[in-house]
Amino acid sequence: MRTAAAGLVAALALAGCGGDDDAEPAPEPAPAEEPAAEPASAPRGDATISIADFAFSGVSEVPVGTTVIVTNDDATRHTWSALDGSFDSGTLDAGETFAFTFDEPGTFDFQCDIHPSMQGRITVTG
Repeated sequence: MRTAAAGLVAALALAGCGGDDDAEPAPEPAPAEEPAAEPASAPRGDATISIADFAFSGVSEVPVGTTVIVTNDDATRHTWSALDGSFDSGTLDAGETFAFTFDEPGTFDFQCDIHPSMQGRITVTG
């Protein structure tokens, strides 16, 4: 009987050592990091051109299907007009925008019809 009592005492002692109510739980494993997205070389959606200080600036190459939004950020009226006639914004007052979607590949030279020294080129790939 002595061995049975000793075994019971040992079992209770081991059970008491199994946990510490004051101990903090083990930390959760950190979530796996997702790989960073690669930047797109050219947007399929919208692209922009700004007219400011009597100059065009912004996107110069886009894939077919891209809509280019031109904004007149100047205090003077301007146009965004293709030399081949494929697009023409008409007169844009300060703050106005014009959108055009390029459906065919090619190189398109453009200018401001009001200020013909303002010129640019956009290449449509695809």
